[in-house]
Amino acid sequence: MWIVSSIVDIKEVFIQRRSVRKFKNKEIDDEIINDIIYAAISAPSTDTCNLYFGIIRDSEIKEQIGEATVYANWVSKAPVIFVCCSDIEFDIQNEKPDSYAYKGLSERYGKEIVDFFIKAQNRKSIKTLIQSAPAYVAAEHIILSANSHGLKGCLVDFIDLEKINEILNLPENITCELIVPIGYPDEPKMQIKINKMENVFYERW
Repeated sequence: MWIVSSIVDIKEVFIQRRSVRKFKNKEIDDEIINDIIYAAISAPSTDTCNLYFGIIRDSEIKEQIGEATVYANWVSKAPVIFVCCSDIEFDIQNEKPDSYAYKGLSERYGKEIVDFFIKAQNRKSIKTLIQSAPAYVAAEHIILSANSHGLKGCLVDFIDLEKINEILNLPENITCELIVPIGYPDEPKMQIKINKMENVFYERW
């Protein structure tokens, strides 16, 4: 059950959302962490993919994760790192051309790309790529839920996935997709910039 008040203005949560990479040395209450993870598991998944989430507070594990990033060792200083993972049991290589998944991916990316997905030797990387989108949706749920509690964070996806999988002892059919360090912000408040309405179009460009 969410502990966030029902009177929270969701529009204000969206507006105040910003990425933060420096955090106060302040623990996050278990109730809030549970609230955030509830938001994550409430995110939509797909017919071919289940999502899994890790809650990392151990300093040594956070340090190891930080070392597995590209120029983002600062993540180890966050009180909590949420790890967004997907089940990659599904493989487009096993699908028939008239299947929903094959047709859907072909319409979206083109048959040439799908054929590349099918022929590629590194099956785990291809399956990780195909299943990544739902994990990003869940990660944004984490960010927005955290924001409603006065916390901030950042989506971090330039990471060594295999190394993090090993650090977290994930089974072969589960992979990390991205991580979300969360904490109380220790950065100067920045003016929130909202995209101008000129970026919106109706019916046609």
